[in-house]
Amino acid sequence: MTYPVFIIGAGGWGREALAQMQGDPACGTTWHIGGFLDNRSHILDGLECDVPVVGSPDTYQPQRDDHFVCAVGDPRARAVYARPLLDKGARFISILTGAFLSPRIHIGQGCFLCHRVQLSPDVWLGDFVNIHANTMLGHDVHVGQYTQIGGMCFIGGGVSIGDFAIVHPHATILSGIRVGDGAVVGAGAVVVKDVPDGATVFGNPARIVFMK
Repeated sequence: MTYPVFIIGAGGWGREALAQMQGDPACGTTWHIGGFLDNRSHILDGLECDVPVVGSPDTYQPQRDDHFVCAVGDPRARAVYARPLLDKGARFISILTGAFLSPRIHIGQGCFLCHRVQLSPDVWLGDFVNIHANTMLGHDVHVGQYTQIGGMCFIGGGVSIGDFAIVHPHATILSGIRVGDGAVVGAGAVVVKDVPDGATVFGNPARIVFMK
């Protein structure tokens, strides 16, 4: 018997997640997609999507066999939408289809790894981390909870990325760097020194352009 999996968020990232999940070998054998949970009940109107919005993440009551995937791009919004379900005992699965996984890695609950993501040995991912396609994490990288890492990034060995951080596509973070909680690394940035909590950096070499 397969169990149902519900996708939180039916926006663009939610539909990308759906496409990857439908190609996962476990889909239809271990679990099936039960529908989207989204407060915007009409968000799929006009789209030829074969999976409907079946409720809201704020009010949905998890059933015994239900599992969940949170496909919300913004880290803090991801936490907001996951929290009501976590408080009700919901179970979130991680989707790892097409990723290359080395030995001795830790992957928290609710993570989503897109195709051709590479995790080197001894990488540690906190809960609800998203990593987009063609991104490489070197050995001993530590990524905090709810962090979002864009596509085609290179994260050097021993890098530490805090909770709720965002790393935009094509960024390079050199080995041993610390990126703080809630920090933002801009697209194409080359990070050569530590990024403080709440800082936004852009450029090559990356420089602080904004502080929360």
